[in-house]
Amino acid sequence: MKRRYFFKYTASVTTGLALGACKNWFNSNNAKEQNIPNFGKLEKTYITLGYLPTLDATPLIIAQEKGFFARYGLTVGFSRQLTPNDLENGLSGGKLDGAVAPFPLPLLSAVSKKITPMVSLMTLNLNGSAITLSQKSWLGGIRPITDYYNFREFANSYRRYIRNFNTPQSFAIASNTSMDNYLYRYWLAAMGINPDQEIKLTEIAPSQMIYKLQAGSILGYAVADPWNQQAVLEKAGFIADVTRNIWQGHPNKVLATTQSWLKNNPVTARALMAALIEACQYCDTVENRPEIAQIIAQNKYLNTSLTSLEPGLLGNYNYSSLDNNNRQQNLADFNIFSFQETNYLKQPNHVNYPWRSHGVWLLTQIVRWHQADVSEYPKDADKILDETYPIGIYEEVAKALEIKLPEDKLKKEPATVFIDQREFDPSEPVAYLNHFELRA
Repeated sequence: MKRRYFFKYTASVTTGLALGACKNWFNSNNAKEQNIPNFGKLEKTYITLGYLPTLDATPLIIAQEKGFFARYGLTVGFSRQLTPNDLENGLSGGKLDGAVAPFPLPLLSAVSKKITPMVSLMTLNLNGSAITLSQKSWLGGIRPITDYYNFREFANSYRRYIRNFNTPQSFAIASNTSMDNYLYRYWLAAMGINPDQEIKLTEIAPSQMIYKLQAGSILGYAVADPWNQQAVLEKAGFIADVTRNIWQGHPNKVLATTQSWLKNNPVTARALMAALIEACQYCDTVENRPEIAQIIAQNKYLNTSLTSLEPGLLGNYNYSSLDNNNRQQNLADFNIFSFQETNYLKQPNHVNYPWRSHGVWLLTQIVRWHQADVSEYPKDADKILDETYPIGIYEEVAKALEIKLPEDKLKKEPATVFIDQREFDPSEPVAYLNHFELRA
């Protein structure tokens, strides 16, 4: 197959994007002059927050290092966990007050009888993950999406490759509750590959994925960075695609807690959200990103190299180093924590708003793949979504910070932001779901 070394498919939309465009963003130079919203007396002044060692934890770490938590009277202890399941157990068991959790976790808790009821207080980042394939795939003729004329050409090649195996090959995700689980399934299905029959999904801790890749026990993995760039640096594999190409502007991690904790600590929850909103704003100021990389790389946080962290923060994303071809792309929106002006994110929309429509999309995919024993769109979906996304709390905090709110809780996603060019209308979830021929 003749390959073209340019990204005609989607990368062009990110070229020249600038960080730091929101006029309401926190400015560290005038922090002392700003009025700090007073939400009332804190029920708890010391809280413990959990996170995984990925770039998604950046706002949490920056809120600690730059004093945003302290501004709101909070003393915060961190608990670094290995897997999303550990975060779930920590929240359910009361060892964690809150966590940087996978976007699907709170909603799955609402539709499953096996998980303690949780809520999603705010979104912490958009995009931020990638799909890494092994050297075995490279030797099998597969290349990064950047080498192909378009996604269809890649899909034809990858589908043939997968179907040449006699048995389904193992592919790793951090957890079934991860957004990567649903985006990887969406990616495969867009190529006509059944993720439940032609692939064997296995749960592996993010920090351990590269070792499994090197050992040859998995064909690839879908996870947040820096673990994708780590594979590129060590030539253990290459980036097949990034999740912002599967759904441009997809939610990745959220601030999650249990419903009971929120009920008992409403003021503390608001102070925590305010601190993290300001930290997210700080993270999306372009001149802060190099320093941020140095901070989160420390042993007490992500405990990894700057060279593996910087591409996901600075936008100089490298798809492969397995040959002499330059596959570095400008992906300024690989991780958005607060706001960037893009084709899919316009003011007053911003990252941290907990769109109910995001939950509707996820619910359709939970049904599509028969996750958590859910095989049809719930009749009480509105009640489930109301309990999972207490949007009124976020709106109260945002108004206190003088942040303009989106005009609608239900945001229609145009066909151009999805890899299969399928529009998503959150007001018609069943019709959207019924359009998918490939499902469990």
